[in-house]
Amino acid sequence: MEPQVKLAAELMHLPGQEEYLLAASDVLLKLVPSDHVAWNEVNPSAGYAEVRAYPDHSGIDIPKMLLELVGEHPVVASFKRHPHDSLRRLSDVVSDRDLYRSRAFREGLSLLNVNRQLVALTSDVGSSVFRCWSMNRWGHDFSDNEVDLTARLQPMLRLLERTYAGDDASWGQFQAQRYSLTARELEVLQLLDKGITIVAIGHLLGISPRTVAKHLEHSYAKLGCTNRIEALRRMRGDR
Repeated sequence: MEPQVKLAAELMHLPGQEEYLLAASDVLLKLVPSDHVAWNEVNPSAGYAEVRAYPDHSGIDIPKMLLELVGEHPVVASFKRHPHDSLRRLSDVVSDRDLYRSRAFREGLSLLNVNRQLVALTSDVGSSVFRCWSMNRWGHDFSDNEVDLTARLQPMLRLLERTYAGDDASWGQFQAQRYSLTARELEVLQLLDKGITIVAIGHLLGISPRTVAKHLEHSYAKLGCTNRIEALRRMRGDR
């Protein structure tokens, strides 16, 4: 099984974002062995940052650290200079000499025992909100094969994050029972409501786009409508 398919299969049916982040970190640690992995979200203009590190670094206020140093991190600076690429290995963008002289290392990475990183964006390059997964080590750099594997996983991580953002497990449950929708039909409609395309839904669920379209066709018939706009309106209880 392809790693990205396995990733989706293991993470697609979790209750919510908390469970997703924990499970995703566990999968990433197995696929790309690291000292620790972290999911990061930072919005400098809003003065907001959130970090979920696995294993946790107790006693260190990592969100505050990230907010103060994100503009000086070599990888972040590299993303801004070269927005066409959303995957970075720290050693590819800065020499050890310059890294160890940087404030980002002295006041941040060194406290976390990190001098090797592999960072995969899950937000759009140039977005005001910066989201990413970072794999972190000391000493042993990430190989080209590990970079290639992460590149294959990255699109699925983007889709999964979008799936779990603002998760509402109760969405559509009442209407699904009312109209006798199957669990799979409800699942497809929930993903469609998040703006995920039919092709991407197929990737997430491990089924073909044609099968996704068939589930939608059956859902429309049960809901008494002819298109996705009407179907989603009906699922929200709107008339």
